[in-house]
Amino acid sequence: MLKKVIVGILIVAVIALAGWKIFFTKDDVSKSLENRSENLTAYHMEATMDMNAGDDVRNYYVTTDYQKKDNQDYFRVSLLNKSVNQEQILLRNDKGVFMLTPTLNQVYQFKGEWPLNSPKPYLYHSMLDGFKEKHDLKKMDDGYLLSFKPNYENAPNWEKEEVKLSKDLKPLWVNIYDASNQAEVKIAFSKVDFEPTFEENYFDVDKNMEEARKNLSSSTMATQDDLPLYPAGADVSCVLKEETETMVNGETTHILTHEGTKSFTVIQSIMKPNEEMRIDEIKGTMVDVLGTIGYMNGKYLSYAYNGVSYQIYSSSLSVAEMVEIAAGMEVVTMK
Repeated sequence: MLKKVIVGILIVAVIALAGWKIFFTKDDVSKSLENRSENLTAYHMEATMDMNAGDDVRNYYVTTDYQKKDNQDYFRVSLLNKSVNQEQILLRNDKGVFMLTPTLNQVYQFKGEWPLNSPKPYLYHSMLDGFKEKHDLKKMDDGYLLSFKPNYENAPNWEKEEVKLSKDLKPLWVNIYDASNQAEVKIAFSKVDFEPTFEENYFDVDKNMEEARKNLSSSTMATQDDLPLYPAGADVSCVLKEETETMVNGETTHILTHEGTKSFTVIQSIMKPNEEMRIDEIKGTMVDVLGTIGYMNGKYLSYAYNGVSYQIYSSSLSVAEMVEIAAGMEVVTMK
C-alpha cells in the first residue's frame, strides 16, 4: 500500500512539473517578453557576427544601441568588418536616418523607418518580433530557445532563425539557417545591458564621425590595381560578355556586362576619401547587403564596400538576386 502511495505521489509530481513547464513556457515567458517590448526604453549590445558571402565568410564586430527619447526611437549600429578593419555606422535620430563611412569621411542620409521597417538579426526589437510570428519555444536548463521562420525580404533562402535567451531574457546567440540547415548567419553576444546611459549627443552625426575619424586605424582599401572585381561566388546563370574600362568624372570606371537568363551590368570605381565630411541625401530605398547598407533607385542597386563603389543594373533581376550577386563579389582582404 505504501509503495502505491509513493508511486502515486511521484506520478502526480511529474505531471504537475510537466504542466508547470508547459504553462511557464507558453504563458509566462511570452508575457514577460511582451512586457519588455512595451516598456523597452534603452539597450546596449555587443556581439560578433559571421555571415556567409558566397564562398567567403565575413566577420563583424557589432555594437547596437537603442534609446527611446521624447517619444522617438534613436538607434546607433556599428558594423566593424574585421577582415578589412573598416567600420560603418548607422544612425537614426530626430533628423533622419544616416549611414556613416568614417574611412571615406562620407555620410548618406535616407528617408524611411529604418531599422524598424524590416528585421535585423542584431536588433533586440527583431528578436521580440519573432514571438509575434508562428514560433516554437523550448525551455532549456540555462534559458530558452526560440525558433521561427524569418522574414528577411532580400534573403529568401533563410529558412529558420534560432534565438537563444538567458533566464532573464537577454540574447545569448542568434543563428539563421538555409533550407539545408547550414548556418548563414551566426551572432554571439558578449554584452547586453538594458539600463545603459548615453551622452546627450550620442546619436548625433557630427559627434559619431568625429570620434570614428579619431580612432581610425590601418585598414585595407582596394586600389585601382585590384579592379575589376568579379561576382565569382554568385549563383547566376550568366557569362561575362563584355568588359570595358572608361573615365567618368576623371575616375577610372570598370563596366562588366553579363548576359544570360537574367542579364545584368556591374559598374565599379574606387572611392576617394573626402577632406571634409560630406553628406549626400539619397532618394532610394535602403537595402541590407551583407553587413553593409546599399540602396535601390529604380533598376539599380548601389552600395560601397572596402573603398569601392558598386552599381548593379538589371531590368530582370529582383532585389534579392542583386544582393546575391553583391554577396558573391570578390573582395580584397588584409594582407
